[in-house]
Amino acid sequence: MKYQIKSVILYLVMNTTGLVGNAHLHAGLSGPLTHAYLLSGPQAACCRALAEIMARSLVCQSPEERPCNACPACEKAAKGIHPDIAVTVPGESGAKREIAVSQIREITRDAHTLPNEADHKVYIVEEADTLNANAQNAFLKVLEEPPSFVTFLLLAENPLRLLPTVRSRCTHLALAPTEGESPEGEGPHLSLVEDFLEAFPGEKQTLLAFCVSLEKTDKKVLEAFIKTCHTGLMEALIQGNPAPELFPAIDLFESLQRDLRFNVSAGHISGKLAATLL
Repeated sequence: MKYQIKSVILYLVMNTTGLVGNAHLHAGLSGPLTHAYLLSGPQAACCRALAEIMARSLVCQSPEERPCNACPACEKAAKGIHPDIAVTVPGESGAKREIAVSQIREITRDAHTLPNEADHKVYIVEEADTLNANAQNAFLKVLEEPPSFVTFLLLAENPLRLLPTVRSRCTHLALAPTEGESPEGEGPHLSLVEDFLEAFPGEKQTLLAFCVSLEKTDKKVLEAFIKTCHTGLMEALIQGNPAPELFPAIDLFESLQRDLRFNVSAGHISGKLAATLL
């Protein structure tokens, strides 16, 4: 069923905590419904909130604005028990989390069965950037030619980890970082951010000097520096026309955030920055 979902835009921009400031999504949501959306941004909670709103609007029983948040379908969706909304999350595969090909094959099989209660079936794929290569390839056919009653919502912090063939089959909705949620307030990490942005991607000697200066940095300051840089780089990506240096830098700072969970030293962070960027 193809219909305008302008009420979703209004709900998103005017009423949804954590998503105000994303008025640029009007263009992506104001046209006829498409079969697949890629929701990306540095804050998973914002992508998830938007996906939940869109899913409710698709199963809502109201003949007027959707989602109405009052009908039985909206109430079930809010409780996470609507039979026509399916959520897929990564499983544990050794030391890493990923969405396996078996999970995508199950989605593909189920997608061809009619909805239970609503006019639509919605598949929310959380952390879609953890889809392994086989899973992404298995997803291509149903993303290209899904049943008319199916909509896919792929959530990804880093959409660049998805194959271009997957991204091209989706309408991309890039969420900007929520104001007040990033560490970009006041603090000693800000001078490090400024120094890094002046050095990157400039002369190697300047960048090396910056990396050396991080070796004795306090851990909390280092954590705030890494998070702020990652948020800033993702903002630059959202703005479009990114420089080639941006992609490996985003991957690097995501890797550094994972490293910090293992209580690594400032010297490790400094060395990894130097080894990757120089």
